[in-house]
Amino acid sequence: MTLHQLRIFATVAKHLNITKASAELHITQPSVSQQLKFLEEKCRVKLYKKMSRGIKLTERGQLFLTDTVPLLLQVERLKEKFKDSPIDGKVGSLTIGGSHSQSVSFLPMLLAVFKETHPHVELTLRTDSSRALEQLVLNSEVEIAVITNPSNSSALNYEPCRQESFVAFVSVTHPLAKKQQLTLAGLAQAPLVFRKGKDDHTRVSEVLKEVERRGFKLNIVMRCESIESLKAAVKAGIGLGILYQDHVDQDAMRGELKKINIPELKMKLPSFIVYPKGISLTPNGQDFLTLLREWPKKTRGVKGSLRAA
Repeated sequence: MTLHQLRIFATVAKHLNITKASAELHITQPSVSQQLKFLEEKCRVKLYKKMSRGIKLTERGQLFLTDTVPLLLQVERLKEKFKDSPIDGKVGSLTIGGSHSQSVSFLPMLLAVFKETHPHVELTLRTDSSRALEQLVLNSEVEIAVITNPSNSSALNYEPCRQESFVAFVSVTHPLAKKQQLTLAGLAQAPLVFRKGKDDHTRVSEVLKEVERRGFKLNIVMRCESIESLKAAVKAGIGLGILYQDHVDQDAMRGELKKINIPELKMKLPSFIVYPKGISLTPNGQDFLTLLREWPKKTRGVKGSLRAA
């Protein structure tokens, strides 16, 4: 999906009318309809339905709009902030690294925002384990990385980025899908599909070890080597999985997976911004670092405003 498509969707949702949205956006009605179609196909979810006088958002369309509005507000704020910046440093290239969880939605979304204010910068996103990304930063092959499992190298700077949320999930046809939450005892009894990965494996292992430390024995029925194979196994009804929330959100929105809350278990872990010590970042790198630092604060501010409204 693109920011252009999100703007079109938000404008249509505001007017609940494609003709009025087309007039505001100065885009033809067929183009508006086509972009909405592309967005629905990408998300694999029905966002709206046609009525006799306009359109009506579906329940999932309303949820999608709730997540879209803060993102578009943040884009506009960033464009306003950088519009009077000198052109120096706004060309060239920038290579960013992300661990597997960060590269699913957070970094691509942030790079799209960055591209709005740096249209001539060629961007590269490299995905690897936290250790591999640290080495790429040290080798100057990646300027800045966002990771989840830091080694705390003395040659690198580490800054908190955001709290990463894990979620437990099952197929919508699984018996556990009828539950809104699980106790630790219920989690221990559930057939568990586990990922044999690097960062995700390490961090999810920490969550599961907490369960075992509390005296429960886990029932692991299958181990998978990739995120997609784990989700496929869960969708097939083999058992319950645990992954970073970003890996699961779109499947849940499409109605293919059901997220289950586990109140007794801490399901959040921090991620970190990593960049080299003693080496000045390029102007583009410094701008992206500023964006990384400000994004959590801006997002919290937007969410607070929405709640107040």
